[in-house]
Amino acid sequence: MAEILQSFGINAAFLAVQAVGFLILVAILSKFAFGPIYKMLEQRQSTIRGNLDEAESRRDEMVSLQKEYETRLAQIEDEARDKIQVAIKEAQSARDEIIEKAREESTRIAQRGVEEIASERAKAMAEMRNEIAEMAIAAATQAVRGNLNAGNHSALIDQAIASVGASQNGSTPSFGSLN
Repeated sequence: MAEILQSFGINAAFLAVQAVGFLILVAILSKFAFGPIYKMLEQRQSTIRGNLDEAESRRDEMVSLQKEYETRLAQIEDEARDKIQVAIKEAQSARDEIIEKAREESTRIAQRGVEEIASERAKAMAEMRNEIAEMAIAAATQAVRGNLNAGNHSALIDQAIASVGASQNGSTPSFGSLN
């Protein structure tokens, strides 16, 4: 082997010294340089792994919060829909109540109108009876006071009929003297 190295122009003793020096350098570097470098790389790797784990846990937390938010939002929408339905039902019942009150009021007003008409009719009938009675009394009084002959009697009847018609038109009956 020495001949092969000689043919390339390499000194075997020099190569052995260089190999021993290289091994010593590797031992020194591994004790003082590679160890701390490996430790630093392992720390860096564990930091990166920790950051990735933290990021993944935060992502999972965000997904969980998003699902919780969506669930809560759905609940709020359901509650709002329920409240709207309740408000619609309350409005409909209020409307029905108002309509019913209006019907009752219109019925009451119509009934009052019918009662007032009947009352006014009864008053008018009573007034007419009183006027007819007064005319009859007045005619009887005139008949008793004066001499009634056939012409006077027929004029008295015509006058009583005219005064009944006039009393319906708003005037008061008047009987003149027949003599």
